[in-house]
Amino acid sequence: MTSSPLIPRLLRLAWPTALARLGIMGMSVVDVMVVGQFASAELPYQALGWAPIAVLMVTSIGLLTGVQVLGARAIGAGTPSEAGGALRRGLVVSTVAGLLSVAAIWLLGERLFTAFGISEELAGPSTQVARILAFSVPLHLFYVTTAFFLEAIQRPLASTIAMWVANALNLALNLWLVPKLGAVGSAWCTVGARLGLAVLLLVWVFRLPDAEMLGVRRPARGPGYSALLRVGLAACVSHAAESGAFSGMTILAGRLGPDAVSAYQILLNLMAILFMAALGISSATAVLTSEAVGSGDTARASRSSFSGIGLVLLLMLLAALLLVGFSGPLGHAYTANPALAAMVSGLVWLVALILPWDGGQAVAAAALRAHGQNWFPTASHLLAYAVVMPSVAYVLGEVRGQGVTGLMSAIFWASVLSFSVLCFRLWRLRSARGSF
Repeated sequence: MTSSPLIPRLLRLAWPTALARLGIMGMSVVDVMVVGQFASAELPYQALGWAPIAVLMVTSIGLLTGVQVLGARAIGAGTPSEAGGALRRGLVVSTVAGLLSVAAIWLLGERLFTAFGISEELAGPSTQVARILAFSVPLHLFYVTTAFFLEAIQRPLASTIAMWVANALNLALNLWLVPKLGAVGSAWCTVGARLGLAVLLLVWVFRLPDAEMLGVRRPARGPGYSALLRVGLAACVSHAAESGAFSGMTILAGRLGPDAVSAYQILLNLMAILFMAALGISSATAVLTSEAVGSGDTARASRSSFSGIGLVLLLMLLAALLLVGFSGPLGHAYTANPALAAMVSGLVWLVALILPWDGGQAVAAAALRAHGQNWFPTASHLLAYAVVMPSVAYVLGEVRGQGVTGLMSAIFWASVLSFSVLCFRLWRLRSARGSF
């Protein structure tokens, strides 16, 4: 296995993982499109309701990164039972993080929005949506933990199948509830679909034929909570900085008015769909790099990292070209509001400009963490997304009056900075050691 060419191995691992990540976004796309078609006036409530949920969800997912990294290292080191230990401890972390997320959303309520200058007319309905969506957070974290485990043992197809079954359920529920209940109905659809997803994948994993050998059904062995969290805490802070900054941008868009926040939400949703391919390559790069690190082959680990970066740049450039070519129909696919659709179509080119840099920085960060460079990507993300992006967004979006164009330009410059810093770090490490 280890002697196979890297690019085919990356692609074999990346495509089902990318489809699974795309399935995560598929739920969001369906939610936005169905609300946009049947209750377009409630799109701002949905966009703002998702803002705090996205921060909590993505931050918690960072805590679980150790399941993937340490599980893959265990496979590379020839101790597969330790991969199951990482899974079992990851499920405990998911439970605690999920329950804390629900409590935070319910306790803070409208203050999550009014504290940032959002009007009470927007804050009230948005809070109702956010409180319902909060119940989906622990369910989604159970899915992420099991999916990371399956990626670590290089069997990601199961999580892909489960995710798309959940997408079919989500679509059916949306078409039933949104015409009656609007954004609130869509939020309940998300909860129902993620409940089905979590149950399906957990049953799948615990019924694997080699579950005993992989340590799934026995008391947790191998890396303890401290090892899991050493990887996870760095990723957690990084994800919190990035997702918090993006959600803060949604709040900033809300300050610009309902049309601005709706357009920004659609553009971000569109960018996130294509970014899922980058996350698939990111995951595959992390698994192959971690496996090589576990086996002590630093030269192969180095090749895996740079092969992943080259592959993601190529695919994101192709995606950007397709996006520009179909910019017109995309706006109308998201909303029945002609003015909003035209606004979105006119800004799609900025999404295309962002994609290669954003995808490249995600893979570079995953490669560094696979080599044990846990905190450098965190520092880079804090600089780019928590400091530079909001500052540029405020100046361009509000002070200079560029609106949504200014917000998207800020994302572009932050992504360029992050990609450059992370790749420079990888190059310096390689130059210093001859390999990683």
